[in-house]
Amino acid sequence: MKPAKFKKNIVQDWVDAILWAFVVAMLIRNYTFQNFKIPTSSMEKTLLVGDYLVANKMKYFFKNPERGDIVTFRNPDDPAEPMPRERYVKIVAPIYWSKDKGGFAWHEKKNIVKRVIGMPGDILEIRNKTVYINDEIYVHGSEQYLESIIYPRDAMWRNINIGVRDNMGPVTIPENHYFVMGDNRDNSHDSRYWGFLDRKDITGTPAMIFFSRSDDWKIRWERAFKIIK
Repeated sequence: MKPAKFKKNIVQDWVDAILWAFVVAMLIRNYTFQNFKIPTSSMEKTLLVGDYLVANKMKYFFKNPERGDIVTFRNPDDPAEPMPRERYVKIVAPIYWSKDKGGFAWHEKKNIVKRVIGMPGDILEIRNKTVYINDEIYVHGSEQYLESIIYPRDAMWRNINIGVRDNMGPVTIPENHYFVMGDNRDNSHDSRYWGFLDRKDITGTPAMIFFSRSDDWKIRWERAFKIIK
């Protein structure tokens, strides 16, 4: 008598396939490459609103960022958990259960893009908008510097006031932290507002623009497949 052959339940097949696809997608997204769209003008003229990027998330696995690098990182100003917190049940971050909607919700800090200006141990000072690193003027990444359209406010880091946007320091950048700014410095929400960037929040670097369009949907063919420096 031949042993009975058990057929795998078709529902189980689908569940296995979906879970496997989810795991693979998460590994690719978190550890290799990720797509981004530039929503603001904070990195003009290097990156324009409407640029679609591929970010390399492997670059800083075995090395640290260097001065002048453009980096992607988790926005320190974003809440770590969905708000209002009492309306969500944490499953396994970044997956939550929404009590209001009765379904799963995904929450993580948004990735944003800036340029590394100050390194750990550097003495940084801003005097009337001019950036000094170790008492020397640093101009890279400030090609566009227009009249202020973001109003100055006190820059805070761990509840310590380190100055205001256009006049700050001198301050010593702590170990494992960086000072980042947008190339379009007068329209950039960066370290001058929320303080030093923790190394653990840096997720990668923009590698290439694969598509670009203006607000009126004109395609910028000259920017397609442009390597970002």
